Amino acid sequence: MEYTYQLPNIESIGDTWTYFWLQLPYGIPGIISLVVGFFLSAFSFRRIFHTSGEDRILSLNVAISFFGYGILGLVLSLRAWIMDRELLLALNNWLYLFILLILPSNFYICYALSRKKVFLYYTYLCWISVIFGYVGLFQGLGFHNEWFDYQFGKYPKATNFIKPFGIIPLVGYFVLVLPFFTFQWKILLIRIHKSLFIGYNVLFLMTISNAPVLLGYNVYPGSFFIFIPLILIAYGIFRSDFLDVNELLFDRNGLFYILFGVVSFSLIVLSGTVALGLSHSAYLNDNWFPHALPPTISFFVAIFMAIIVAGSNPQAKINQLCAFSLIITAFYNLQSIPTKLELNYLILLRISQVSFLIFSLAPSILSRFVLKAIGSERPKSLRVVDLISILCSVLSITPYLHNGYYHYDYGIIHKSSVVPYLLGVAGFFAFIIVGREIRKRWIFLPKESKVALGSVLLSGVFLLTAFFPSHGFVIPPISDYLFIPTTLLGFAVLKLGAFSLPGRTIRFSQKLANLGIFSILFASLLQMPKFLEKLAFGESLFHITLVTLPLVLFNYLLVYVFARPLAEELDRSYILLEQAKKEAELAGEESEKLLLNILPKSVAEEIKINGYCEPKSFEEATILFTDFRGFTEVAKNMESNELITELDACFTQFDEIISRNQLEKLKTIGDSYMCAGGLPDPNYTNPIDACLAALEIRSFMDQMKDIKTQLNLPYWELRIGIHTGSVIAGVVGRFKFAYDIWGSSVNTASRMESSGIVGEINISQSTYDKVRFLFQCEHRGKIVDKNGERRDMYLLKHIKPKFSKDGLVPNELFWSIYQKIKQGSKIVLRSKLETEKIL
Repeated sequence: MEYTYQLPNIESIGDTWTYFWLQLPYGIPGIISLVVGFFLSAFSFRRIFHTSGEDRILSLNVAISFFGYGILGLVLSLRAWIMDRELLLALNNWLYLFILLILPSNFYICYALSRKKVFLYYTYLCWISVIFGYVGLFQGLGFHNEWFDYQFGKYPKATNFIKPFGIIPLVGYFVLVLPFFTFQWKILLIRIHKSLFIGYNVLFLMTISNAPVLLGYNVYPGSFFIFIPLILIAYGIFRSDFLDVNELLFDRNGLFYILFGVVSFSLIVLSGTVALGLSHSAYLNDNWFPHALPPTISFFVAIFMAIIVAGSNPQAKINQLCAFSLIITAFYNLQSIPTKLELNYLILLRISQVSFLIFSLAPSILSRFVLKAIGSERPKSLRVVDLISILCSVLSITPYLHNGYYHYDYGIIHKSSVVPYLLGVAGFFAFIIVGREIRKRWIFLPKESKVALGSVLLSGVFLLTAFFPSHGFVIPPISDYLFIPTTLLGFAVLKLGAFSLPGRTIRFSQKLANLGIFSILFASLLQMPKFLEKLAFGESLFHITLVTLPLVLFNYLLVYVFARPLAEELDRSYILLEQAKKEAELAGEESEKLLLNILPKSVAEEIKINGYCEPKSFEEATILFTDFRGFTEVAKNMESNELITELDACFTQFDEIISRNQLEKLKTIGDSYMCAGGLPDPNYTNPIDACLAALEIRSFMDQMKDIKTQLNLPYWELRIGIHTGSVIAGVVGRFKFAYDIWGSSVNTASRMESSGIVGEINISQSTYDKVRFLFQCEHRGKIVDKNGERRDMYLLKHIKPKFSKDGLVPNELFWSIYQKIKQGSKIVLRSKLETEKIL
């Protein structure tokens, strides 16, 4: 059956508990201010111990300011929730002891930013007003028992002791702060993030907007929305890393402790609320069993998996995002549990609103988790999802969340209003954005990532089924069974490498937690007879479970957090022992790496086995020489560090090129570079390998020349010479030994380089005969060698068009011929037209 619901009139409520549930949404912004204020204050206090001098004083004032704003948020919530005016007046008097400290702290922050003495003098004036206010507050004379009543709370009129707190910031902002921010905003934006700048200004404005009420004028107080600038400031601090927040959140497990501080508080509140606020009449509905079991199981499974996942590796962002996702899912199931019981619909509505305040962030958090799981950056388009999610979160505590309800045999289902539809839109956008990234990377994703994605998708399908009963279709929602995908999600993330250390941390924590669990369960069973007097066995067991299980999880979490450092120390001890065993092996490996960095692998192996290397003759090796033209002249105009850096950059690139082309680096002499192919392991492709390497080296130097020319800087030009012939190779020396080659072929290769043309590759006749079928060459005359013999020289231009598109990169035909040559085939002439054929 479909029902509409009208909220009761606040003036007709005489019950304190009903008054609290009616006013619950108006206190939530204050609680947000409390959490954000304390969060920022805690990090600011930590910064105190890592700074000195004026920076330490600034950090202290920032911490005090945020703490005061957190307390102000608490006061705003109490003004909305507490019906007893006498109690509320007493709380205002005591809590304003902390709120007054906001005044001098804020003006000192302005002094630290501006370095203008006038702000420091105004800070002293603020401290005088604080002391004056303390005199009244300690006597209980801070406020009159006269009130301004608004829908969002009761505001008392201040006495003369507190009125300066309204006047001084009002004057100070418009006379000092506003002109400073107006004329110095460009300079400030260089030092701090834009959100930080805007947040502080709005925070000042909302603080002074409370002044008329304190002074006795019925003007709408803006401090109710103080959580907005606090969130802006928090965002600005995250973006500017003003307080080293990223280090604290992940490197020092800060987010882990914050996350589970919130979870611990929620578990205790849940247990206490059920124990004290859930009466026996709640079970009058005979159909509460078994429909209340699935959401209850889903809630506790999600919380348990969140503890395991986040605690397994607090430094990993993917773990924290997964934990947030699980907790958000838990809040959805939390609001479903009481709908199966006989409770006042006002209570059901408020619990749902508070739950959706968190659950509305699901599209944003789940999208980030999925993107992290697939290793993708966050697209800018995801901001649309963030904005809609935040809007839904804000609107969840308004009448736009639900519009009446349906009553089915399996419980009450809220009738959807604007917020669920907006969440659907956010989910659709998130699905499109994330789906596009998944499609790009799907084939590269590991199995665990695909399982995690599947569990998120399955959760979305489960949640979509809630659409039908919320629109009058008598179809039980399977969203109550979210423990199925959440369990898969948790295990998938653990499989992705969630453990920062071996799993002894979890096992150790579990053993300690079991002691507390058994004691809690035993104490609960002792209470069972009392419940059986009024409830049946199943109802009594369910009630005790709702009271006990949050305490069990809280105990597990508490032990897990405090036992983790000890468990990690044990793990580190095991790791150190294992590392000690491997040190000898690692030392041997390092020695081998060093040896391989000096000598070819086969030569190094021979020396390791025999203690020496036997010289060997190679009938065919190809030697490549390079040399920079005018190196000495250019070097004269360069600093020594600059010279060495540029030369190292060039030779490093040469090393990579020859390594790709199966050549062996031999040595460098000044600006000359020498390498060879076909040794120490003979092959048939060494002339081709040398020519490919030479083309790459020339291309690299041409690119460097173009860049230097555009920058109007001097550049180096290169000569390259190549010759193929017989050599003798071996290791010379006993200390600082080196692999080297000897023979007339070395001298010929050197002559090919020295007689070459700048920017060209000069090759000998013997090399030309080996590569002319694949490379375009030009005859450039003869040269007289050391023995007086005349030798032909050729300029290597590029790979022939038949075998390459651009003359530098070989095509498939080139490589097919290369493979045949590598296997021992030879290229021979078929006719005078020099057509070629592979035999």
